Amino acid sequence: MKIITVEEHFDTPANIKQFNEYSKVKNNNPRQEILGKTLTNFDKRIEYMDKYGIDMQVISDAGNSPQVLPDELIVDASRAQNDTLTEAVSTRSDRLAGLATLPVNKPEEAAKELERAVKTLGLKGGIISGTIDGQFLDAPKFEPIFAMAEKLDVPLYLHPGVIRDEQKKILYDSKAYSPALATFMGGAAWGWHMEQGIQMVRLIVSGLMEKYPNLKLVSGHWGEFVPMFLERLSEFLPFSGLDLPHSFGYYYKRNVYVTPSGMFTNPQMQMVLTEMGAVHLMYSEDYPYIERKEQVNEFITKADLTDDQREQFAHGTAEKLFKL
Repeated sequence: MKIITVEEHFDTPANIKQFNEYSKVKNNNPRQEILGKTLTNFDKRIEYMDKYGIDMQVISDAGNSPQVLPDELIVDASRAQNDTLTEAVSTRSDRLAGLATLPVNKPEEAAKELERAVKTLGLKGGIISGTIDGQFLDAPKFEPIFAMAEKLDVPLYLHPGVIRDEQKKILYDSKAYSPALATFMGGAAWGWHMEQGIQMVRLIVSGLMEKYPNLKLVSGHWGEFVPMFLERLSEFLPFSGLDLPHSFGYYYKRNVYVTPSGMFTNPQMQMVLTEMGAVHLMYSEDYPYIERKEQVNEFITKADLTDDQREQFAHGTAEKLFKL
């Protein structure tokens, strides 16, 4: 069975250097230096894919992203990252495809870069990581990015990002446990997933999907908590006066595609499958931040799915959405 994973990551030595020198948001992964050697090595990536039966990866920058550099650097840095990505995937186009890094805090420039990345470079969409200098994406200033994505008919992957120190201090710092534990609570263990779920909820409530009905968004980690609350959100939001012609769940199920990001857990898969259907599921490992190795193949081949659902989840939805 063909396997395509769609939340897989890369980096470049030039970007790592610039990120370490200028980024306002420091990476809090204690393994980041070791991971950098894997993120930048495309030959090692292909060897890993061959060894564990992965036919194709859709790769993107989501760790040391140029997106969080100072505004005067983000446009050139994003372009350079996308140029390097294009060069890498073009020589391995049967195995790799890419998503563009965007200078999101300059939305008009980000829309232009998405257009260049798709039309000129052949990338398959874009990725946005977390909030933007503390701003959620439902702010009107970011609308040009979503308008361009719909115009180009390409998806935007909404990935978590490092939360702000103010958020971490209020929500996760505690005298009951160590600062290191608070950092992980606020990050990969819980916090940035919750924030990214809030991001998606705010986008739908803002009316964005009503205005851009063909917009396609991708959410990792089984939907960052949101699928668990589709019915609750659909029932309770109208009490506030929310004036949209359809329910929250309608927009989510129409416009959002969900991946596991290496969280190979059957209960979550069954819940998301029940809510979304296999046509809105795609497979992902989160390489190299997570390396599931043999489990990449084992989980999807042994999961309680029909043959059609399995093929859709493993590669069919990704092929259609990313035009692979």
